[in-house]
Amino acid sequence: MKNSINTNEKDITDEPTDEAFEGDYEPRFHGYHDLMRNRIREILLVSSLYDAFTLEEDSGLSEQIFGEYHDLELTSAPRVIRVSTANEALQELAVRKYDLIITMTHLIDLDPIVFGKKVKELQTNIPVVLLVTDVAELQKYHDLDKSEAIDKIFYWNGDSALFLAIIKYFEDKWNVDTDAKKGMVGVILVIEDSYRFYSMFLPLIIKEIMSQTRNLVSQGLNEHEKMLRRRARPKILLAETFEEALEIYNEYKDYILAVITDINFPKGNKIKNGAGFEFVEMIDRNIPVLMQSTHSKHALKAKERNIPFLDKNSENLLADFNSFIKNNLGFGEFIFRVPGGKEIGRASNMIEFVDLLKNVPVDSLKFHGERNHFSRWLMARGEFEFAKELRPKKTSDFNSDIEIRQHLVDSFIESIRKKQLGIITDFDQQTFEFEETVTRFGGGSLGGKGRGIAFLSVLFQKSKIVQKFEGYKIFIPNTLIIGTEEFDKFIVDNDLYKVIEANIPDHEIAMVFKASELSEELREGLKRFLGFVNYPLAVRSSSLLEDSHHQPFAGIYHTYLLPNNHKDINKRLDQLAQAVKLVYASAFYKSAKAYIQSTLHKAEEEKMGVVIQKLVGNSFGNHFYPIFSGVVKSTNFYPLPPLKRDDPIASVAFGLGKIVVDGGQVLSFSPIRPNAMPGFSTIQDILQNSQRMFYALNLKNEDFDLSKGEEVTLLDKDIANAESDGTLDMVASVYDPEDDRLRDGADHKGRKVIMFAPMLKYNQFPIVNLLKELVAIGQKGMGCPVEMEFAAELNKNKTLDFYVLQIRPLLSMREHTVVAIEEKVDRKDYFVSSSKAMGNGIFDNIKDVIFIRNKIFDRANTIEIAMEIGELNKNLQNTNYILIGPGRWGSADKWLGIPVAWDQISGARVMVETPMEDIKVEPSHGSHFFHNLTSLGIPYLTVTNNPETDFVDWDWLEALPNSEEKKFVVHVQLKKPAIVKVDGRCGLGVIQKIKKI
Repeated sequence: MKNSINTNEKDITDEPTDEAFEGDYEPRFHGYHDLMRNRIREILLVSSLYDAFTLEEDSGLSEQIFGEYHDLELTSAPRVIRVSTANEALQELAVRKYDLIITMTHLIDLDPIVFGKKVKELQTNIPVVLLVTDVAELQKYHDLDKSEAIDKIFYWNGDSALFLAIIKYFEDKWNVDTDAKKGMVGVILVIEDSYRFYSMFLPLIIKEIMSQTRNLVSQGLNEHEKMLRRRARPKILLAETFEEALEIYNEYKDYILAVITDINFPKGNKIKNGAGFEFVEMIDRNIPVLMQSTHSKHALKAKERNIPFLDKNSENLLADFNSFIKNNLGFGEFIFRVPGGKEIGRASNMIEFVDLLKNVPVDSLKFHGERNHFSRWLMARGEFEFAKELRPKKTSDFNSDIEIRQHLVDSFIESIRKKQLGIITDFDQQTFEFEETVTRFGGGSLGGKGRGIAFLSVLFQKSKIVQKFEGYKIFIPNTLIIGTEEFDKFIVDNDLYKVIEANIPDHEIAMVFKASELSEELREGLKRFLGFVNYPLAVRSSSLLEDSHHQPFAGIYHTYLLPNNHKDINKRLDQLAQAVKLVYASAFYKSAKAYIQSTLHKAEEEKMGVVIQKLVGNSFGNHFYPIFSGVVKSTNFYPLPPLKRDDPIASVAFGLGKIVVDGGQVLSFSPIRPNAMPGFSTIQDILQNSQRMFYALNLKNEDFDLSKGEEVTLLDKDIANAESDGTLDMVASVYDPEDDRLRDGADHKGRKVIMFAPMLKYNQFPIVNLLKELVAIGQKGMGCPVEMEFAAELNKNKTLDFYVLQIRPLLSMREHTVVAIEEKVDRKDYFVSSSKAMGNGIFDNIKDVIFIRNKIFDRANTIEIAMEIGELNKNLQNTNYILIGPGRWGSADKWLGIPVAWDQISGARVMVETPMEDIKVEPSHGSHFFHNLTSLGIPYLTVTNNPETDFVDWDWLEALPNSEEKKFVVHVQLKKPAIVKVDGRCGLGVIQKIKKI
């Protein structure tokens, strides 16, 4: 009969391009995945019905095996299949592969030794364990020749932990060579020849080692790391003879953590009294040794050699062994001692350890270093690479005691820092003392922006970009990401569904959300976070849909910048909590809803995470700003010659990046061709299009109401205001009106012009090469075109530190359709022609056109024009239409275009930008508005001043019968749909007239 003892009730894992970019993505803890590769998953138990009853019913074997795995937080407990006879077992082995055979001594049809030999004939490499239940039988099997039949004999005394020990004994034996030599996993050598005692002792050792390992991995940075670190527990190898022990020692002497040895055991095929003492004399004296025996007379001899002794008959066996493990194998506190053994300090974790390293006497450092105590303590904590680096170092390698201390301190601090790079650290494990950390609070998704930042952290670790720009610091700002689970909790706990569903103004939504409460856990977490950080913060949205590959939502939701400088931490907490709540609220503002409606998504699908990020910049009196900030895109939608569509394009500005993403006047250049600057070809163009103002954070205003808008904490200042800050040296030139030319450098008198000449012409900072590399690794990492935001601040050496703030996929419209447009467009057939069109495809289902009357357009009226367009858009009830008008659509600067929001143009499916008569406005490369156009697939036709290729037939439009007319804006409806063609290969776009209307 065959019976299944299923211990697998719960799946719990066992113990746990470009030359700047190497290989494919591997998880941060990839090395841990390679540990413990060989596992026991299927066990065949051969026992009589009575023995099976004893094991299962009396001892509760399956429950206890599963319980052992569960208690030790191991996973994938093996499945045990039982058969009653040896013949049944052999039949089973003939058709199915097993990892381990356990046979009892009382088989009705075959001697267990004979059975073992037959098993080996069927499956050569399968281990066979003989389980003895009668003490009287131990000597019988000890004297038999069992080498070709039985791999190991164990004595069953009713403790289910023995089965765990048997399983781990073989798994350790199979994995030790790879795990020790490649993974620096430690080895504990146990020397014991008594079946009875090693059957009692091995479970004790294994459970204690696993428990200590579990206690240490609780300090892991995240759950993934904790699980994998369990695999890094020390391997336990058993030797029954002197020769076997010496062979193991010689093979793994560089990885031996400790030796636990009996005193009398076989040497040369006979019991050798004192063999344990002889063995200890032959090994490295710095290796901890525990001697154990049933004969207490050996205790004195062990004491004379300063070796701990364990009496196997002691009632305190577990406690004594526990103490040895903690004090000698590195699992417990690190006890700093001076020569002679006097204790001078204890450290329970790496942070405490570093603090003591700075102050303990150098004699103590030498004492521990010469005995490999540091590397042993590190190995117990899974810090294999660091332990490997540290172990070969000798005190003689250093010129002075000061060098020894400094090397240890620097090495440990760097190890702690590196642990947090390229991973997402759980909030409970974070202390926020290092740059470049990404921390997670709460469950749920990180959201699109949070996911992008976390990926950037991985990308930086995977690439060689930091090493390539040696001498410059390239960072990701410290970032805390609040998972979307907190958003769900906030909505439910404050019963906000009615507010969300109601059609109420944005400011009313903001007030309701502001008055609601975050969870107590989140408020406590934010207060703890503020206890570590005292720099300004950016609080950004990170929704599920935002910055995703399939539908990036850029700039739809709100961002708040906080000074974070109030003397009262509770006031700072209130301000931060207010920012988080208003980010949540922005998911339900009209503009956001309108944008979602224009996609395939529904508003209820959206969930909001929040990114809290260090704001890059420096303080200058009562204001704070970066030296420069900007955005770089891997695709150029407006490739003015000699630039090409595939050349990356960067938009960069002095001060905070708000001016860039809002589409303000900033400098654009391609890292491939930095001398080609759109809109900056002549002195007149430069003076007209260069940046005139910048944004800074207001540090003076400590009390503010964020519900009044994102700009409530900001200052907009004239460029000339920055002269006294001394920050224009790396970004500005000076216009000399007498010679009508620009002079590089900011130390001349005259109007300061932001041209970034010191960087672009003289390479004072390698922004060109740096952006080129960033785009390359970003595209390769994400597998698509990308957009990256960045900023730089002054460091204490008055040089620049560069930060990458976020990365998102840049979805230019897929150019699957080949669109043919004749070389010369006949004005009789078309009413719009553009040589700078964005997008690709043919659109032939749009009958409605909204246009701004060109003859009466005045830049002073752009806000009123935007409101009129919003009214027409509302009346059309999301009917698709073509939108035509002068200047930048969606510009935050009302003098450069029409400052429409998404809810005012939600029905626009084709947009046309015409030139202004009194000012030349270059296309905006940094605007979130344009990013969203591309992600939605909305063609954008820019009509240039070149009359041979570009035009709008205003007379034809004005002659059409009006469906609705405002002061500045007109809506007409065609009887037949217009035909819009955009050729993405060359950037041509046209809209064909419908003659019969």
